Amino acid sequence: MKTKSLFVAAIFIWAALFLGTAYAQDYSENETILLRTQEFYNSGNYLKAIESINQAIDLKENQKAFPEKVRLMAEASYFEYVESLQKEAAANGGRVNAKAFDKYILQLELHPQAASQRIFTIVETLFENELEALAAERQKHTNGKSGKWDKINDRIEFLEKKQNELFDVVSGRIPAEKIKLELAEIEMAKMDRALKIAVLCVGVLLIFVVIVLIVIVYKNYKRRKQAQMHFETSMEVISSMGKDFQENPDLAAAAAEQSKRTSLATKTLLGKGDGDLSKQIMEFFSTVENRKLMADLQNKCFALGDKIDKYTFRQRTSRKVSELVLKLCNEAKLNHDVALVCYCASMVYDAGFLSVPKSILTASELTMTERQKIREHVHSAAEYFDFVPEQIRPVFLQAAEFHHENMDGKGYLAGLSGTNIPFIARVIRVCESYISLTSKRAYREIMDSDSAVKELKSKSGIYDPKIIDLLEKVI
Repeated sequence: MKTKSLFVAAIFIWAALFLGTAYAQDYSENETILLRTQEFYNSGNYLKAIESINQAIDLKENQKAFPEKVRLMAEASYFEYVESLQKEAAANGGRVNAKAFDKYILQLELHPQAASQRIFTIVETLFENELEALAAERQKHTNGKSGKWDKINDRIEFLEKKQNELFDVVSGRIPAEKIKLELAEIEMAKMDRALKIAVLCVGVLLIFVVIVLIVIVYKNYKRRKQAQMHFETSMEVISSMGKDFQENPDLAAAAAEQSKRTSLATKTLLGKGDGDLSKQIMEFFSTVENRKLMADLQNKCFALGDKIDKYTFRQRTSRKVSELVLKLCNEAKLNHDVALVCYCASMVYDAGFLSVPKSILTASELTMTERQKIREHVHSAAEYFDFVPEQIRPVFLQAAEFHHENMDGKGYLAGLSGTNIPFIARVIRVCESYISLTSKRAYREIMDSDSAVKELKSKSGIYDPKIIDLLEKVI
């Protein structure tokens, strides 16, 4: 029994301490608000004083005991502010500041504890004066057809509603909570409307952005296709240079001299045949240190090949050709290192195009000089091969300079024939033409694999039949 009594006593003590602490905390907060309100009031900033004292009212609104000093400070703040509105109205011909007055009435509805008879007297006077002024103004627009009449009428109805509503709230007929609920609903409606407008604006903006992107993509696509078509036309021009030589003896003589110089330079520069080069490549990669260079070499060739494709408006041509070259090299049972070097060289064999002005590559018509400039792109590739180790660079030079040579010796620029054409150049010649035949071009339809191979075989003077046989096995 004694234990139970002690337990009950402990509960009472704990409750007393809790309530005492809560009361002390509430009292402290209440005093802080009153002091801040007093400062605003003393400085004549009555609107700030109202906003501050409203916080104290809100703290006490659910309690029956409402501190008298809070009520007195609230009444004083509300009175001084509405009196200032009345004085301002008197100075402006009796018309009150509508925005400030509406805000004041709303705060008084939400905090009716601050209301007093002297406040009501001023508020009623302001209501009556404003309604009288609006009625007189509405009389000037008796036809009722103008937008001005509608605005005045709406304002009159609003003020009459607020006048009655304020009286009902202060008298207790309508609880302040109902006004708060209505305000919350109005705010929710505004937020909902704002959200809908925001969603609509975002939707319109997204549609606009999508349309702009479509237009940009289409224009870029159209421009790229046109440039690609011009480039393909330029490539066709290269194969028809023989006709140009027939029509222009001076150009033919210059080309012959160039061919002679190229042939001599090639013999001096390259020297070794396919077999010797293969041995040189295998010897180079026989060391662990040099084998580590292969990955870096491939990455640099990838990057240069992509740059060439972008510059010449071709999609992944370097990758397609090089992958097919690697398959043919493997089918021919070449040493793995030799095959990889051929693979890398066939990514960048057209690097010389980077030295040809884009204005020439994309021109719809070419002069004889411009045609020759494109034709000589095979010479310019060497300047882009500085990253290639010197021991394997000859394969890259062979790929670049001789991939337009024909088996019958009627290609360019050196006029090599048969097996005098380096193996890498003969392989690229076949693979490049096959990729071209099986890809869409502006001047012809796509061929299937069988038709493309048949086309290559029909031109034995251009392509190596043995390379074509390898091609048939891997496609």
